Amino acid sequence: MSTSIDDNELPKANVTRILKHALPASTALQKDAKLAISKASTVFINYLSATANDIAKSANHKTITAPDVFKALEVLELEDFVPKLQEAFTAYQQLQQEKKSRKKEGKAEGDEDQNEEGMSGDEEEATSSSPKRKMASLDLADEESKRLKTDATADNDLEASSEAAAEDNSLDIAEDTL
Repeated sequence: MSTSIDDNELPKANVTRILKHALPASTALQKDAKLAISKASTVFINYLSATANDIAKSANHKTITAPDVFKALEVLELEDFVPKLQEAFTAYQQLQQEKKSRKKEGKAEGDEDQNEEGMSGDEEEATSSSPKRKMASLDLADEESKRLKTDATADNDLEASSEAAAEDNSLDIAEDTL
């Protein structure tokens, strides 16, 4: 089964967004230029990936790692990109680490709130949507429904007896007048 470049083409919206950020605002690109850049990017990524895969295999790795990619850039004689890419990669890793630590701190604060208040908001939500809670609320709803039906039946009975009494009275009055 043969694959073509079109099978792995980058999303056009992503390519357009990258081009807008990379080029001055006054630069206009023809549709064909965007397509050419998209296809060239796809070819470059495939070539770089294949080279990094070869490097990983030669080191008996099953997974391509960032150092494999940096080594592939050197093998492809694009070593000028390596320092900038390593800086950007390090900055990205630090950003991810900061996000992770903030998330842990948020969890730790949530645990403290839980100890102070008894239950965190998530646990209250989980508890309120537990099957037992749902059954209890359904039982309450059923009881309320039965009570309303009973009240309605009593009201209907009262109305019926009032109507019957009124009818009896009107019959009594009619008999008296005759």
